[in-house]
Amino acid sequence: MIKSMTGFGRGSAGRGDRKIDVEIRTVNSRFFELKLRGLSLEPKVELKVRNLLEEHLQRGNVQVRIELNSSKESGNMSFNRDRFEMIQEVLKTIHVAYGQRMSLSDIITTSDLLKTEELNDLKPDKVVLAIEHAIEQVNEMRKREGGQIQKDVLNRVKKLSKIIHSIDELTLEYGDERQVKLKEKIISLLDGETPDENRLIQEVAYWVERSDITEEIVRCKSHFSQLSTYLNEKEPVGKRINFLIQEIGREVNTIGSKSPQTEVTKHVVEIKDDLEKIREQAQNIL
Repeated sequence: MIKSMTGFGRGSAGRGDRKIDVEIRTVNSRFFELKLRGLSLEPKVELKVRNLLEEHLQRGNVQVRIELNSSKESGNMSFNRDRFEMIQEVLKTIHVAYGQRMSLSDIITTSDLLKTEELNDLKPDKVVLAIEHAIEQVNEMRKREGGQIQKDVLNRVKKLSKIIHSIDELTLEYGDERQVKLKEKIISLLDGETPDENRLIQEVAYWVERSDITEEIVRCKSHFSQLSTYLNEKEPVGKRINFLIQEIGREVNTIGSKSPQTEVTKHVVEIKDDLEKIREQAQNIL
């Protein structure tokens, strides 16, 4: 079953003054985008946390807040040089790999670069455990919302498949009628002159072929079948679904431009309306 990219989860680990509380919020995004807030972590611990989040959440805009549930007064603050240098390296890597410049403020706040002496003995395994608990809740919510999206999109795909079938039937019925009308039109333009039968057949065949939408209908049927298959996959398929929707849109536009039938045009408008709703839903599919 597909998952949504929207999710929320909380997790805790430890007791008393060393209890770690974690809150994770995720929304849709083209890539995996992570922002850590709250408690400053040592570079090695932070890297482990980042890898853990990317492995289990995979894609989306992920905002994580890590807090120490302590009743004690904070110790002396100091500049977290290791964290600053590590983030600078990450920003440089993003720029080199993707050509995208990001500023420090896009990832962290000023408070994220400060650390207190009392956190030096904080156990990394507690932080990781709290993160894991929060991830479980996020993924449960993603599954539930993914189920709702799947149900809605599958119903729309069934509806669109029926419309395409109707267009196919209309086209088959219209073929012979179209040929007769074209012959009558050509003969009337000749103003009583007897046309060359072979030339007449060629001209009629040419114009009928120009308005033929059989290939587009076949491809649409294939795309709808593939879309239904994707919606039942367990692995992330959001990007593939978005690509497939674009391809369906192109085929439908071609059908609308090639077919002279009024009924087909009405069906094309209906398909576009539902296809846009599917596109909006697909933006949130993992």
